Amino acid sequence: MAIEQSHPSPTTTLNGDASRHSSMRELFGSEVVTQAIARDVQLPYGAGTAVLITLDNGHDHTKPNTFGPGGLLSLDEAIEAARARTDIVAVAVTGKPFIFAVGADLTGVPAVQDREQAHAIGKLGHDVFRKLGELDVPTFALVNGAAMGGGVEVALHCTYRTVSSGVPAFALPEAFLGLVPGWGGTYLLPHLIGAEKALKLIVDNPLAQNKMIKGKQVFEMGIADALFEPATSSRSRCAGQQRSSRATSRSSAPRSTRARPGTTRSTWPGSPSRANCTAPPRPRPERSSWSPRPRTARVTRASPPRTTHSPT
Repeated sequence: MAIEQSHPSPTTTLNGDASRHSSMRELFGSEVVTQAIARDVQLPYGAGTAVLITLDNGHDHTKPNTFGPGGLLSLDEAIEAARARTDIVAVAVTGKPFIFAVGADLTGVPAVQDREQAHAIGKLGHDVFRKLGELDVPTFALVNGAAMGGGVEVALHCTYRTVSSGVPAFALPEAFLGLVPGWGGTYLLPHLIGAEKALKLIVDNPLAQNKMIKGKQVFEMGIADALFEPATSSRSRCAGQQRSSRATSRSSAPRSTRARPGTTRSTWPGSPSRANCTAPPRPRPERSSWSPRPRTARVTRASPPRTTHSPT
């Protein structure tokens, strides 16, 4: 009860600011809203049900997920729906393929006219992100792709973090733009990995031509609790193993069966089954009987008689 008194519920704050949120939406009229799509996932070993929230703006990786007023309110709705449930054991946040989230939507920044408007946008991000650390169940950030700025900060607000080894960019680039990470990065990161490492990510890297780290370094620095291979890598490896298995089966077939007339590839002993192929096997044409080609008589030309010349 003491905690609730010292930290008022963000839900009350958001519900009381409906008119302010409406004005922020107008400022960011061209926002491509990143929707927070929630679905239930059954955890292995009978651990229970988790809510998986996927951040997706409806575009491919060339248009990354960002957080504007619409995106923040969508995430808030998904978190509040999970908070109201008593049948779940965890909440996880992940991104669309190749992209987790790359921070605030800056398209509406030029339209901000006064301090109150700027403060309202910053406050909305804090009010939403902090809920991930205040739920009754543990929260997980499954960083599956590029994460920058607010994308890093939403992960820092979670209880635990995992990262894909295929993540190409993880950074707090605000200092490169002359800004300060405004949704908790400057506070949460030093408390997680220590001030020295945090300064490298918050100050040193942005000022070094906006240097970014990769997924493996995120884990090595202690920001992520676990490192996993990307899903695309696992699929490629499985496909490679299948190709290798087929090649091994072909090479193990007896050589005499390879050239036997009238035998299709699918009937060779030791060959892989073609049941999974989409196209039917192409029949191999019968070899016609072989007959030796008749030799033609070789024609030789008579060479002209050789003449000798005696010296005069």
